Amino acid sequence: MDQAQYITLNGVQTQADKAVLNVDNRSFRYGDALFETIRCIQQKPMWFHDHYQRLINVMSLLQMDIRSLPPRNVLEEHISWLIQKNRLFGDVRIRLTVFREDGGLYTPVSNKVQWLIESSALGASNYELNPKGLLIDIFEEEKKALNRFCHYKTANSLLFVLAGLFKQEKGKDDVLIINSNNRIIEGLASNLFWVKNNEFFTPMRSSGCVDGVMRKQIIRLLRENNWPVHEVNGTDYNTLLQADELFLSNAIQGIQWVVGLKDKRYFCKLSKEVNRLLTDASINYMRDSQES
Repeated sequence: MDQAQYITLNGVQTQADKAVLNVDNRSFRYGDALFETIRCIQQKPMWFHDHYQRLINVMSLLQMDIRSLPPRNVLEEHISWLIQKNRLFGDVRIRLTVFREDGGLYTPVSNKVQWLIESSALGASNYELNPKGLLIDIFEEEKKALNRFCHYKTANSLLFVLAGLFKQEKGKDDVLIINSNNRIIEGLASNLFWVKNNEFFTPMRSSGCVDGVMRKQIIRLLRENNWPVHEVNGTDYNTLLQADELFLSNAIQGIQWVVGLKDKRYFCKLSKEVNRLLTDASINYMRDSQES
């Protein structure tokens, strides 16, 4: 008999196939929700301070009651308990969703939140670099709006749904997203970096890209190791054509190098070096967490 899978809703572990949300759930009705995706290694949520701080930032922006969200250490414990309950022994993907309590139409009756943790196994250990480079394209049919919410992961994700369908239709591994100023700013679920003449470039937050947790780690690691890194106001196709390397980053996969954008082909020399730095940093993070 297969091991039952569980989720955690507001601190209570429940079988994943049981209905737990009402039809007037505000996430379902209005997209009144936000989420974080987190990689766990040895049951430890990686870079969780940054994930939690991003949650607090967007909750404040959305006028959600921050006091109704458990403290960081309590959420970490619940993540670890759920991984154990589901008997997941390797690296794990966690999705933490926070949504406003049920009730109201557009105007909520309460600003308190509920929270849901889901877990699933990951195939790779630590941050393994993809052996085969990604083939990507540019999604131009819809543009990402520049507003106060664009840096965060919310349940309002129709742009990315359409971009995912475009990726599928074109048979690509990923696509790049354009903002309302027609600047390329990020991937489908990742931040964008490129390399030219041994210097690194990435769109700055004001361009509308997600304020990525992994993006922050990579910029820090590059600067600590004296690599030039420039945050710029997005980019364009011609600039990427002239780049030597491209890679995408997110909290789950770490770094994924790009071999081709349309007909352009790229190298993977410095992408491998950045991935080595990230792997070493994750090992140090785990050691420091165990010692503290």
